[in-house]
Amino acid sequence: MISIFRKIRKSFFTNKASNYLLYAIGEIALVMIGILLAVQVNHWNEKRKQDKQLKVILKTVRADLVTDTLRADGIITFYDSINKYSTKIINKEYNTNSIDKCLMCRSLTTLYQPFIIQDKGYNMLKNFEELETIEIDSLQNNILQFYKTMTDILGQSNEFIKSETLRNLDYYKNKDWFVDWMQGRFTDEMKVYFGNSVDYRNRVAANYILASQNHANFVRAHKRSAKELITSIDNRLEAD
Repeated sequence: MISIFRKIRKSFFTNKASNYLLYAIGEIALVMIGILLAVQVNHWNEKRKQDKQLKVILKTVRADLVTDTLRADGIITFYDSINKYSTKIINKEYNTNSIDKCLMCRSLTTLYQPFIIQDKGYNMLKNFEELETIEIDSLQNNILQFYKTMTDILGQSNEFIKSETLRNLDYYKNKDWFVDWMQGRFTDEMKVYFGNSVDYRNRVAANYILASQNHANFVRAHKRSAKELITSIDNRLEAD
């Protein structure tokens, strides 16, 4: 009889220990599942927050690009006009007797328009990219590469044509007719210089290459790429 009670007691405590062990394992599993769910929910919330932030950035980049393309149109039109008169000077279509009929012809080497890129959205995207949890996709990478390349090229071009313009202006200020030139008058000396001198033709030719061609072509390249990026951004925003 005693042996029977001993067996029952042993069985009871053995089953109880097993139940406790299973319960403990279940509790640990529930805690781990809860932690994993919390991490996943936090990840989802963070992803939604980042997607919303990226959408705002893309809209800002798009607005900057639209502004730049409109500005580019004006600069291209300006240099097309400069090209028109520069070609006439280079080809000697004006002379001492007719140069005063072309008011722009005396200012071809002292006029320029820099192209300053709008970069608010670009700077926002750079800061966004620096977040450790961000994965840069092809569109973001294209935008970053575009701005880095064009900012460098146009920045150097702006400085170059500015220095060339100031160099020409510095040359003119030593001429006896400089004040008349500044006030919009044509003297006989000015007619000879602008209508017949090799020096002025050379300066116009150099400006034609450096500003009217190179600088304007950089602006055209920016405009083309900007329009392509605008289309890509529109597609992304519509997909979202």
